[in-house]
Formats: sequence, C-alpha cells, structure tokens
Amino acid sequence: MTRSSRPERAGDRAAARAWGRGDRALFALAVLTLVLIAVQFTLAGFGAFTMDKTPTDNAYGAHMVLGVVIGVMTWLILAAVLASRAARAHTRTLWLAAGVALLALPVEPLLGDTGQHIPALGALHALNGLAIFALTGWLTGETARRRAAAREAGRAAAPAPAERAERR
Repeated sequence: MTRSSRPERAGDRAAARAWGRGDRALFALAVLTLVLIAVQFTLAGFGAFTMDKTPTDNAYGAHMVLGVVIGVMTWLILAAVLASRAARAHTRTLWLAAGVALLALPVEPLLGDTGQHIPALGALHALNGLAIFALTGWLTGETARRRAAAREAGRAAAPAPAERAERR
C-alpha cells in the first residue's frame, strides 16, 4: 500500500479498519440506550399524570431507577468506545460518547434533584434529557456509518468471485 503526502483524517482511518467485537457492542449499547431513553420519557409522562391521582405514592420511582440504568449505559458506551481501536480513532465518536456520559450521570440527576427546589432547573432536567437523546442518536448514526464503511472496505478488499476462480 502506497502512502500519499496528504495525511488521512481520523475518520477515514477508522472507516478502513475492520469492524470488531467492541464496535458491535458499542452499536448494541447505543441502540439499547436510545430505546431506554424513549421509555424514560414515557415514564416521566406517566409520573406527571398520575401524581395528581396518587400524590402519596412515588409515581416517579421507575423513572428514577431507569435514569440510573441509562446513566450506567452511557458510561458503558464510553468504555466500549475506549476499548475499540477504530472507534477511538474516530474523534467525533469519542467526543459524543464522552459528552453523553457526562450529561447522563452527573448532570441529569443533579438537575432532577435540584429541580424539586428550583423549578427552572427541573425544566433544564427535561431539556438535558432531550440533549442526551439527540447525542445518543447522533452517536448511533456515526457508529452505523462506520459499520457501513467497514463493510464496504471489506467488500473492496475481497477478490471478486471471477478472480477467485482464476486463481485456482
């Protein structure tokens, strides 16, 4: 393979690398986290509309537990990015994973707890949840694009069936 004088971008290098086990884990974690975040918004709505009927019960209990699970999932996503050489080389993937992890675990619970005393911060809790959802979706899309690029690179590197028959 010849090298040109023009440097490759990190994303190009990452796309050319093989799609490994760590990348599959990253993609699965990202998709699962997106689904859990959608469920999280549903539980928040459920808690908001049942609070009037049963104010003594903690209608947000499931929402709080799932929030912790999502926070742990985002840190697992970051660990999967750090474990995958191809994902680590893709700067945008690394920054998205770090941003989602930081927004999900330390920031989101702090905004939720503080929002009980200062309602404006409670509103920021919901907006932060939307940001986590959007960034996780973006991360999933980036990972899917890297997977498609790795598949294309694998197809291009594999000899065509006619070439294989000629070699025999």
